Amino acid sequence: MENERTLLEGLLFYTAILLKYKKLIVITTAVAAVGVVIFSVISLVLPPDKSPLPNVYRAYAVVIFQEGGSSAAGMSSMLSAFGVDSAGGSTDSSQLAMQVLRSRPFVDNVVENFNIIEKFEIEKKLKTNSREVILNNSEYSYNRDSGALTISFSDIDPTFTADLVNYEVSLLEEWFLKEGVTIQSKQISMMEEKLSELSSEISDIESRIEAFQKEHGVLDIMEIATARSVMLNELRTGLNQVELEISDYSEYSTIEDPALTILKNQRNNIITQIKRIERGYIGSDGRRMPSQEELPQLSLNFAHMQAELSLQTQLYQTLSERYEVTKLTTAEEGVFSVLEYAEVPEEKEEPSRGKLCMLTTFGAFAVSIVLAFLLNMISGIVKDPHKTNILKGEKV
Repeated sequence: MENERTLLEGLLFYTAILLKYKKLIVITTAVAAVGVVIFSVISLVLPPDKSPLPNVYRAYAVVIFQEGGSSAAGMSSMLSAFGVDSAGGSTDSSQLAMQVLRSRPFVDNVVENFNIIEKFEIEKKLKTNSREVILNNSEYSYNRDSGALTISFSDIDPTFTADLVNYEVSLLEEWFLKEGVTIQSKQISMMEEKLSELSSEISDIESRIEAFQKEHGVLDIMEIATARSVMLNELRTGLNQVELEISDYSEYSTIEDPALTILKNQRNNIITQIKRIERGYIGSDGRRMPSQEELPQLSLNFAHMQAELSLQTQLYQTLSERYEVTKLTTAEEGVFSVLEYAEVPEEKEEPSRGKLCMLTTFGAFAVSIVLAFLLNMISGIVKDPHKTNILKGEKV
């Protein structure tokens, strides 16, 4: 109960102070309200170039980027797979566009085209200040979900804002068209270079295969293995037959007769032929027959050459197809399309004079209340000798 009484007494005390200075509060608030209304009317009536608070208009254009297109991404991955550096192929076009819009050469072009230095009466730091006029009044926002880039510009002249934005769009489109042709030319040049390298590698592999085939007199290493196997089987079969004949003949003859000698010579000849084939030899036609130990490695080498030739041929065919498609692709397709050009705005973007009047009136009211409490405090100090002496620095 005592707390409620204390709170009520406090409210009554402060209310009494406000009532005491009610004229100050009412007059201050009214003067501020009337003053801000008059200021708003004057700023509205005066020409924009002379108004202290002119209407600001915002014009904007929207362009749609084809991000992650199959052409650029496919080309980049294709060239990377072939060992060709295609830096920039996967660049985010929208981020690149915003970088271009803020670049010094681009902004300087806009400054020169619209005579920004003369229009805004810039006298010092001509380049820096003229660029700031463009950049400070421009806004570039990109919506990744829709792929839309909004280019906008704000100024007191609505026609000027629309013209400037449309000029930036056309200039940006021209830049991408020019760079697109350059990039495409670089891609074609890189592919031509890679095709030449692949062609040279294919010719080298074919030469090695041809030399291998000439050396061994076959078109396939399997022919050598098959021929060797057939020859060895026939010789071993003949050797077994001669061995049987020698064994049978030895059981009935204990002396060296010509027939037994002939059989033994046949056996020795067959064994010599088997060893000769296993060690390898050069035939009367100049063909080299590899040894038994060399055959697995030769077979592996020949298989590697064939696989390498197949891979390089496939890469050459794939890149050739991409090369022809790239040459037929027209640069005029562009990276982006203009969804809507800027129109001359009919409604102002800012300022909101109604909001300004309300905020100013409320601010004046709050300041007048603070001033009332301050005056009341000063009045209390003046009327209290003890506090006055303290302010004067006199001993109490």
